[in-house]
Amino acid sequence: MNNILDNFTIKEVFTQALNGKQPYPHQLETAKNLVEGRSVVLRAPCGSGKTEACYVSLLLGRNANIPNRLIYSLPTRALVDDVAQRVCEGITRTRYPIGVSCQHGANPGDKLFEKDIIVTTIDQLIGAYCCTPLSLPVYQGNIPAGAAVSSFLCFDEAHVYDHMLGLQSMLVLVERAAELELPFLVMSATLPDSFIEWFGVNEKFGDRLAIVEGKDDDVPKRRNRRVVLRWKGKLLECKDVLDCANSWKRIMVVCNTVDRAQALFGLVDEVLKNQGFDVFLLHSRFLDKDREKIEKNMKACLKNPNKKTCLVTTQVCEVGLDISCDLLLTELAPPDSLIQRMGRCSREGGEGEVWVFEVEHCAPYNEEGMEKSGKYISERLDHKRVGWNEELEFVNTLLEVEFEQIMNDKKLRLSILRSLGDSAFTGNRRGIEDCVRDILTTNITIHDNPDELKAADLLGMPWIDIDVRVLNNRMKKMNAKFWLVKFERDEEGKLTRRLFTTYEALPYEYYVIPSYYSAYSPELGLMLSSGKTGIKLEPSREKPKEQEAWISRDEAWIDHVNACLKMFDLFKLRESSSLKLLQKLLGLSELQTEGVVALCLVLHDLGKLNVKWQKSFGINESNSSPIAKATNERRRAKPPPHATISAYATYCLLEDLMKNNIPKTYALHLAIGHHHHTRAERGCDYVLGWLNIADKKIMEVSAEYNLNVDVSLIKDQDYDANLDQSFPGIEKIDEYSMYCVVSRFIRLCDRAASKIVENSKNSAGIQ
Repeated sequence: MNNILDNFTIKEVFTQALNGKQPYPHQLETAKNLVEGRSVVLRAPCGSGKTEACYVSLLLGRNANIPNRLIYSLPTRALVDDVAQRVCEGITRTRYPIGVSCQHGANPGDKLFEKDIIVTTIDQLIGAYCCTPLSLPVYQGNIPAGAAVSSFLCFDEAHVYDHMLGLQSMLVLVERAAELELPFLVMSATLPDSFIEWFGVNEKFGDRLAIVEGKDDDVPKRRNRRVVLRWKGKLLECKDVLDCANSWKRIMVVCNTVDRAQALFGLVDEVLKNQGFDVFLLHSRFLDKDREKIEKNMKACLKNPNKKTCLVTTQVCEVGLDISCDLLLTELAPPDSLIQRMGRCSREGGEGEVWVFEVEHCAPYNEEGMEKSGKYISERLDHKRVGWNEELEFVNTLLEVEFEQIMNDKKLRLSILRSLGDSAFTGNRRGIEDCVRDILTTNITIHDNPDELKAADLLGMPWIDIDVRVLNNRMKKMNAKFWLVKFERDEEGKLTRRLFTTYEALPYEYYVIPSYYSAYSPELGLMLSSGKTGIKLEPSREKPKEQEAWISRDEAWIDHVNACLKMFDLFKLRESSSLKLLQKLLGLSELQTEGVVALCLVLHDLGKLNVKWQKSFGINESNSSPIAKATNERRRAKPPPHATISAYATYCLLEDLMKNNIPKTYALHLAIGHHHHTRAERGCDYVLGWLNIADKKIMEVSAEYNLNVDVSLIKDQDYDANLDQSFPGIEKIDEYSMYCVVSRFIRLCDRAASKIVENSKNSAGIQ
């Protein structure tokens, strides 16, 4: 092993993270392979510590064969919160100085992907990778992209990703990671052999990938677990739940749709409570604050084996929820879903039973798959103990051929890459979502008079995601009319909204439903039917965050450049794996690679030396010190573009530095041009002044980093300074990765430098 393991062996770090428990063989094997520089595909039973296998590997190998940042992606928001908490607790026990964050739509805690470990959803990762973030303005998209292209990527619960979309998008990213020789980790309990074998024979991975398999016998709680499956061959009814309440204390009921779960909960809730049960309903149509409260109370009850508890839920239980019941009643589902549900029965060992019921309608699954699943269970698993071997055989028998076709469908994967490329080129968020999942959701809230609400109040309403097909089906049955809301910003950046009445919803939009056709309850969630009553949803009282205040004092151009370089010295440590990747792509020494970034920082605001830009703030050519930042009061006119001018004026210098390598040149050129707006291309006529100041700084940095730079190649004036292209093609993996990494450095250092200079002036008492 390398020196990074001198203080702690792999086993010792695992034991710390696991709170004194010994690691399992598959955890050790996963870590060993990752630390030695190989990617890993890990298939192991539910509840066997796959999460620990991931983050402990980072602790052991970061900054060596593993990048210093981990992006841990999951299929759902609820999973993100659970896993992030689990990772935080484990990291705390190891005492490693590692920062952990959550990043998803309802909890955007790390929009720029700055922490050491970012736990996020698959769509957030894909959006970040494509410079089209889902939680940031698109013009800032190249900041998280620099992290996404250079990090250690983990894809957990991979079986839950949409097989034709999200799974293919994941494969696009892992193939690109392999091409850049970056490690990745794919984990699941319920993927068939054909999925695993594809990785083993793919030439792109070769001997840089290891397949790791977990076993029931290696995990004590799985080894001592005896779960018997019973095929009921009938529909799940209220009576089935009530009858078993006399013999079982911890009961879990899983329905395939929210409506079924709500209806069943309504029938059993009061009866079971009268028998001493705590009864909970959990599904996807709760507000986040209510769902968190339900999960917290429900978990506390289920952890107490002496407490009578019944949970009625849906597919939301299938992944990530670390809960255990003694009896599981579930509607029929495909094998991967059923196995995940079964993983919640006797999760900590002991005896339990799973009762599988027929369904009247196959939705949300396809009919053929449901028929095969029911036939297999009734003929081969009924009244049998089901362990890891039986689960794998179930998955392989029914999903082997399907996944073999999916994994070998190069045409589909190329189509996904093209779609991602198109979305990246245009900054199309909907296009990103369309490459991740086919469950087309839209946003709804409840209000009777949205006309009375201001735009900010309307946007601040509690919004709930719902499948647009479900919404339209229910609204059509009630012949319900509702409102479409279009949020826009005017030329001054002020938020506005327009309302349109409609009878049909479209994906990704915002709709207001009258209370006659909808209701909300903290116990039941969102309900769609006429005449319901529930609490009235009100706008959030939290004030929207204002834009950053204008700098309070002027800042000289050279002072800003020096501040950026100072911040770069700090970011070198935080972004060391990005620099390592950039070094490989540029083919330069470590010192020269750092020098290229430092040079880009000197050049990024060169466009502010445009005489017109300086004049817009009252600075004339007679002034000896041009500015880079100014107070709003100093502004005389709207300043012309400067970032694109910087890129345009320095293209020939960069081309000479990169020895006429066009992809490398364009990567640096566009990174400079996009340090305010990703995809900017419009410039203007310009004349650069004060070049003696810039030339001196350029030569100073060039000497420090051993770069050969010709300042005479800077184009000091032109009348048509537009960029030739607005964005690098995502299919050009080297150029795209260089662009993202350099863009991230420029923008992070630029932002941080402005704040540092401003704070230092304020602390010095300058008002």
